[in-house]
Amino acid sequence: MNSELVKIELIVNGKKVSKYVAPAMRLADFLREELHLIGTKKGCNAGECGTCSVLIDGVLKKSCMIPIIKANHCEIVTIEGIGTDGLSIIQKCFMKVGAVQCGYCTPGMIMAATTILKENRHPDKVEIRRRLGGNICRCTGYAKIIEAIELARDILNHEKSADCLEDIVPQDTSKIVGSCVKRVDAKGKLTGALEYAADMEMPRMLHVHLVRSKEVHAKILKIDYEKVLEQPGVETVITSEDVPGEDGFGVYYYDQPVLAKDKVRFYGEPVAAIVAETLEEAQEAEKFVEISYRKIPIVSTIEEAMDGKAVLHDDYPENVVSSTVVAKGDVESGFESSDVIIEQDYSTQAVEHAYLEPEAGIAYCDPDGVLVVKSCDQDITQHRMVLSKILGMPINKIRVIMTPVGGGFGGKEDMIYQGVLAIAALKTKRPVKLVFSRNDSMIGSCKRHPVFIHHKIGLTKDGKIQAIEVDIKSDGGAYCFSTKGTVAKAAILGAGPYQVENVKVTSKGYYTNNTPSGAMRTFGILQPTFAIESTMDICSERLGIDPVQLRLINGLKDGAVTHTQQVLGSVSYCETVKQCAELASWEPGPSNVRGSVRKDVKGDQIVQPYIPGCEFKAPAALDLCRSRFKYGRGVGTSWYGIGRCATVDKAGAFVEIDDGGTAMVLTGVTEIGEGILTVLTQIAADELGMYPEDITIGDNDTARAPEAAHAGASRQSYMIGNAVCNACRDVKEKFIREIAAYWNVDSSSIRMKNRRIFVAKHTTKTSSGRFLVEGHAHYDLSLKEAVDICKKVRGYVPLGSGTYTAHHEGLDPVTGKGNPWQAYVFGSQIAEVAVDTYTGEVHVLGLWAAHDVGRVINPQGVEGQIEGGAIQSMGQAIMENYTLKEGIPVNRNFAKYILPTSVDIPAVHSVLVEDRDPFSPLGAKGVGEPAPLPTTPAIINAIYDAVGVRITELPATPEKILNQIVYPVGVE
Repeated sequence: MNSELVKIELIVNGKKVSKYVAPAMRLADFLREELHLIGTKKGCNAGECGTCSVLIDGVLKKSCMIPIIKANHCEIVTIEGIGTDGLSIIQKCFMKVGAVQCGYCTPGMIMAATTILKENRHPDKVEIRRRLGGNICRCTGYAKIIEAIELARDILNHEKSADCLEDIVPQDTSKIVGSCVKRVDAKGKLTGALEYAADMEMPRMLHVHLVRSKEVHAKILKIDYEKVLEQPGVETVITSEDVPGEDGFGVYYYDQPVLAKDKVRFYGEPVAAIVAETLEEAQEAEKFVEISYRKIPIVSTIEEAMDGKAVLHDDYPENVVSSTVVAKGDVESGFESSDVIIEQDYSTQAVEHAYLEPEAGIAYCDPDGVLVVKSCDQDITQHRMVLSKILGMPINKIRVIMTPVGGGFGGKEDMIYQGVLAIAALKTKRPVKLVFSRNDSMIGSCKRHPVFIHHKIGLTKDGKIQAIEVDIKSDGGAYCFSTKGTVAKAAILGAGPYQVENVKVTSKGYYTNNTPSGAMRTFGILQPTFAIESTMDICSERLGIDPVQLRLINGLKDGAVTHTQQVLGSVSYCETVKQCAELASWEPGPSNVRGSVRKDVKGDQIVQPYIPGCEFKAPAALDLCRSRFKYGRGVGTSWYGIGRCATVDKAGAFVEIDDGGTAMVLTGVTEIGEGILTVLTQIAADELGMYPEDITIGDNDTARAPEAAHAGASRQSYMIGNAVCNACRDVKEKFIREIAAYWNVDSSSIRMKNRRIFVAKHTTKTSSGRFLVEGHAHYDLSLKEAVDICKKVRGYVPLGSGTYTAHHEGLDPVTGKGNPWQAYVFGSQIAEVAVDTYTGEVHVLGLWAAHDVGRVINPQGVEGQIEGGAIQSMGQAIMENYTLKEGIPVNRNFAKYILPTSVDIPAVHSVLVEDRDPFSPLGAKGVGEPAPLPTTPAIINAIYDAVGVRITELPATPEKILNQIVYPVGVE
């Protein structure tokens, strides 16, 4: 036996395990690689995220930080050891309340929750929040996770019956849409059984390690890797010279090479890829790569890009990625007719997506020579098309399969590693696997655009906006990614959901040597929403008008004309404002510093500011801490266009009613945690008269499913949901036609409901005034029986297809006139904060939200999207900041990049406004992207209400607030 290996003996999930391993191997790797217990995830490999949490001798530990030798002779329990005879009470509670979204953090959360209730059967909400603090969730906003633990606590203490965990599905299948159906993918996520890309293995699989640039902007003179090929286990090295086709990828422009070609444009850009038998061998071989560079001046700011300090791309000598102008009316005449004119500058920071699952994928060639790429992907259709160009291969020889996605938020739309995987598989003729480290993910993936905004707004004394002029400059980073789209969307929606006759918005994106910016939840709209909603509060104070009332005065209403001169139909904006104010018991008054005299703060619905160590402090000490807080409230509102912007959007689906009277749905849907699989299940069940358990959603695989395009723009429920709805109606019509012919009755009299197909009874009125019920009681079959007849008697396979197209018009290149979307949604939120006047720290205590979602498919899922989106936006408002210094990332891990945790979150209360879309069969719109929009300005406006500090540069850090707090005379 190799002397470098040591024997370890331990008990894992009740079974004895004995193996020889390297003593430095970490417990997480041992569990995953040696025992294939994939429920133990690796989100950061640094003990920060909690996805790898396990129990060691009954104590919660982060297994990525434990050398296996330290666990010798210990008893280990992983997620696979929880609820071994089925789901545990805690797991059932997570499923019941909807505490599962992307699922990547869920096993670690279950382990933490198990420990909390094991050590204290009666924890209050404060303790639960505190003890979950070591586990990060980026999707749910923690609210439903905490709710699940509270429910489990009450059931285990016999304060509630376990009967409440039973799934409540309407008996009437026509009411499936609109009910809280449990997530169809929850069980696999709760048990750790669901395989994400990093969990997948294949025989003879090689591993890929990317060699990343340590330069920010430099000419590549030479790449020498001859010595690398001599290293143990190394199979090959890939550079840009190995690209067989057109070397370029992107979303709008194909301006980024698969591997840096000729020069590097940002720190961490991949320059070469080492393919070896093991990841460790590939990483070790990087020492022998020799790259010669000639440095080029670094463009680290928009100002430097505008000044032409250096040119990043020869085709764009002015470093302008793209620009969009939206102009309506005459802003100069509008300002001349204004009584009040306000100008203000704003800036926002780069923000990391921070999905818990780092990028990962596998590629191989199947026996027929088809290249297969499996990856955590938000757009398999576009990636397949781009791969065809890069590889110079016919598109039908490329198959892209989406693996389960552990969070995306827009960051996984970009094809930043699939090209390398594909080339490696073709070159080695073996399966290859690539998994990003957390460092790789943070320096290599796109960020939310940093933006500079100048506002000028004119109003009359009574609060009517006369003119708005906005100038938006976005830092697009080294490559385009989604900058062209975000720039356009910022211009279209940047002046806010207000009826204004005179508008001019100029939006430009610039190339810099910073980490590329791209798509992130809200797609370019959060930044200008923060600006316009802050400006509205400044106007409120100047005019002495309540901010809610000021928004109602100017808000878009039925029949309004937008800034692109699109005429709207029904508009729910004012309804969301009113319902939000009512939900929060908003006290009217202008946006002065009036938190100390408000009567609507510190109510029963909000949480208390978290005081570290509060459990150890004496009452007097706690009172002293609390005396430092000042409270305030603020409002923010928003609008959002559903689907792809200013271009035709489309999606397709197949549906088959199969043996057993169940149905199979095939569509290229992308489930990234938002719950779209459950939504489609509900739609299909409702349309076909079935129950959710009767519906099977096929894999997202380009070889099997029709195009549905990407997950983004809140388009999935709208586009794919309507495509599935139309496919269901198509197959239903055909199925009924065959059964009608079999029964020899008119097809219009047949109904499908509650797993049965039957001739509907009808009521007629006789001449004597009596009512008679007529029908054909013997024309009634179960769907299972009817399918059997359809196939065996009629000889017909009930198969349907459906598409849905949203006709969006392109914009006039000069004025921006056009109809960029056919469906819009609106939302309003109110935030309550407590500001620590000694430290400047902001505690967000409550959020009240009212959002138009069209038609609610799954209320619980919509609530989860609002809660998760709001907490993401809260992070942008007060803490998150991806920082670069001369193009070099400063905080490239979760230890230094500050994210909201369970101890930071407010109580979130939401109300759903249903203003159904008249252009679609479902009437549903979307909420995933719109949910975060009002949160940031609501929090920033609340800070001003509390302490009089107007934050115009995000995030609102304690330092910024403390430096601006004005104390009364004599107070320090």
